[in-house]
Amino acid sequence: MMIYGNYGIRAAATAMQETFRRIIADGGVQNVHKEIVPVEEIFRLQRMDEVKAAETRFLR
Repeated sequence: MMIYGNYGIRAAATAMQETFRRIIADGGVQNVHKEIVPVEEIFRLQRMDEVKAAETRFLR
């Protein structure tokens, strides 16, 4: 068994810092948007389809 501890969150923080550094340096997102995952992938990871189904079921 391998335990990678907090490497995932540390890598994510590093990527966010670099992305925001580039956005600030470039004055916009034009050079980073094509290198990051689309919003649809974030929704998939969050299982938003299940959230929407639960909203339909429970929020009347």
